[in-house]
Amino acid sequence: MVGFSLAIIILLSTKLIQATPPGNRDDLQDQEITEIKKMMVLQSELIQSQAEMLQEYGKRIASLEKENYDLVKRTEKLQTTNDVMESRLSYLEQVDLDTRPEEDVHVTTGQSTEEIEDQENGQLQSQGHQGEAVRQADGKLPRIRRVRQATGNTLTAVGFYCRLQSPHHLLLGQHQTIDFDDVVTNVENGYDSRHGHFTAPVAGLYSFTSNVLLTSHSRLMYLVIVKNGVIVGHLYSNSGYDHGSRTVVLLLAIGDMVRVRNNNNNNNNSPSIRGGGFSTFSGFLITPYS
Repeated sequence: MVGFSLAIIILLSTKLIQATPPGNRDDLQDQEITEIKKMMVLQSELIQSQAEMLQEYGKRIASLEKENYDLVKRTEKLQTTNDVMESRLSYLEQVDLDTRPEEDVHVTTGQSTEEIEDQENGQLQSQGHQGEAVRQADGKLPRIRRVRQATGNTLTAVGFYCRLQSPHHLLLGQHQTIDFDDVVTNVENGYDSRHGHFTAPVAGLYSFTSNVLLTSHSRLMYLVIVKNGVIVGHLYSNSGYDHGSRTVVLLLAIGDMVRVRNNNNNNNNSPSIRGGGFSTFSGFLITPYS
C-alpha cells in the first residue's frame, strides 16, 4: 500500500513539475524529494513490522510442532505400556487357568497310549459338524498330553486359528486392533478373542499368518503384525476386494503378545475390511526352547 502511494506521488509530482514554470521547479523538486523520503521511511517501518510478525508466527509454528511431537511420543509410550499390561494380564489369566485342579487321567495296563488316542480320534470323526469336531479336539489335546506325560512321552502343542465373522464390514480406526471373534482352534488357549491378541504360553519359535480382505468400499489398507508393541510385519492392499497377507516367524518368551492392528489411515479415510470368515489370523509353535 505504501509502495503504491509512493508511485502515485512520484507520478503526480512529475506532472506538476512539467507544468510549472522553470523558475519554480527547484522548489517543487525539493518538496518532492522530502515527500518521497517520508514515504520511504513509512515503507521501511511497515516492512520491519511485517518481518517481526513473520518471525513471531514462525516461533508459534515451531512451538506447536514441538508440542505435537511430544504428544505423539507420549501416545506411543502409553500404547507400548498398554500392550505390556495387556500381555501381563493375559499371562496371569493363563497361569490361573493352568493352575486350576484338573481331573487326572489314568492309563490302564491293558490299554496303550496309542489306543487311547485312536479311540478319542474315532469319537471326533463320528461328529457330524466339522467345526464342532475341531473344537472338541482342542478340548481333548490337554488330556492327550497328560496321558503321554504319564507314560513318559511328552507332547508340546500350541496353535490357534481364528476368523473375523462379524461385523460383515469392519471400519477400522487408527491403530485399532482387529478382534478375530470366531475362534476355530485354540490349543493351550493362547489367543484371546476379547482383545484380539495371542499370548505365548510357552517360550519358543512361532509362526504367525494373517490374511485380511479389503472391501469394495475402500481403496487402501495398511495393517501391521505387532509383537509387544513393536511392528514385525506389514499387510498392504490398494484395491477393493484384494487380500493383504503376511507370515512372520518370531522367537517368543512366555507372556509375549502378538496381534494384528491398523497402522494408519490414508487422508483420514478409514479402511473397511471384510468379515464373514474372509479375514483370518493364525499361529502355531514350531519348537519350544528353554
